[in-house]
Amino acid sequence: MFKPLEGVKVIDLTYFVAGPGGARILADWGADVIKVEPSFGDPGRGTGATMSCPTQPDCNPFYTAYNANKRGMSLNLKSEDGQAILDKLLETADVFVSSYRTGALKRLGLDYEAMSKKHPHIIWAQINGFGDFGPAKDNAGFDTVAFWARSGAMIDLTEKDTSPINPLIGFGDATTSCSLAGGICAALYQKAKTGKGCKVMISLLAQAIWSESAGMVSTQYGDEYPKSRLNPGSPVMDTFQSGDGIWFYMSILEPDRYNTALLKELNREDLLGDERYCTAVGSKANSALVVDTLSKEFAKHTMEEIEGMFARADIAYNRVQHIKEVLEDPQALENMYIVPMENNDGTVTKQPTSPIRFCLTEPKSVEDIAPTMDRQAPRVGQHTVEILKEYGYTDEQIDKFLTEGTAAGEK
Repeated sequence: MFKPLEGVKVIDLTYFVAGPGGARILADWGADVIKVEPSFGDPGRGTGATMSCPTQPDCNPFYTAYNANKRGMSLNLKSEDGQAILDKLLETADVFVSSYRTGALKRLGLDYEAMSKKHPHIIWAQINGFGDFGPAKDNAGFDTVAFWARSGAMIDLTEKDTSPINPLIGFGDATTSCSLAGGICAALYQKAKTGKGCKVMISLLAQAIWSESAGMVSTQYGDEYPKSRLNPGSPVMDTFQSGDGIWFYMSILEPDRYNTALLKELNREDLLGDERYCTAVGSKANSALVVDTLSKEFAKHTMEEIEGMFARADIAYNRVQHIKEVLEDPQALENMYIVPMENNDGTVTKQPTSPIRFCLTEPKSVEDIAPTMDRQAPRVGQHTVEILKEYGYTDEQIDKFLTEGTAAGEK
């Protein structure tokens, strides 16, 4: 795959998922991303254990999902020498990205005000939970708290009259990381024109609100959430179950155009011309009735038969899959949205790839735009010595840094 960010240098001072995910995307697009960690590592290295994943140094697939294609460096940023080394890296870097809270960055002298004065060329990017202003601006915020709970998604995207959703860890983080990467690229364009960096800001709450834009608008005009599949906003945009027990989702955005064709396929000619079933306004006003009727009709047919109906009527639908099933989905595999990746211990994990691809000529096959996962997430300090040498430090200086704890790494 063509990598448009080759030659861009990124200093990654992030932890857990959202910030690392944004920097991982930049690395996928060709940037040289140096992840800087303390000697004990990013606490996100242990998060996979909560999801039954291995977390060994040579097999940490959850951590790799958000840190592949990076190099790893370990510095003690509380020491003067550690700060000096980071400052040397920043002299030639294009981007500094962090998910540390603002107070911590100020204590390290890495806040935007301080850095922009010293390194005006730097694009300074930060991801936080709740934004830069307001009473919650300094609060701790993971995606479960800031993206899901605060935004309404945790309770309004679930079935009505049930408990709040138990969200997938990292879902809001990964969504926010895409916007973070996009914002950094916009800033790189600005830098290419002016030579100057700028501040890039995103929060998990902001991303959640943007992701819920439709509901944020519609609830002001009488639309209510959460909804029930038995009485949805539109009865032809809902889940149904086939006679052989397979759930599917049907999505008819133009009921006046497609509902009649659907009724014909279901052999319900007796309902043709009935506004309750054949028009957008009528079907919405009688949503529960239409859902009940369609549910009974679909239950008379196998999923294979229903798929034939949808194909003939040109109706959008899909089977409702579990995450585990997607790992074998031929569409995902054909597009290399999921690829096998060998862990450092020789085992293999199917890894998701970041979603955007680039090319200079029209691709003839997926191999022309195949994503590259050149390296596993780095071990703590795996490339410390390599990077220090690149920046002109001598073997004697490096030995001193490692001995005194200024840096940690593998020789």
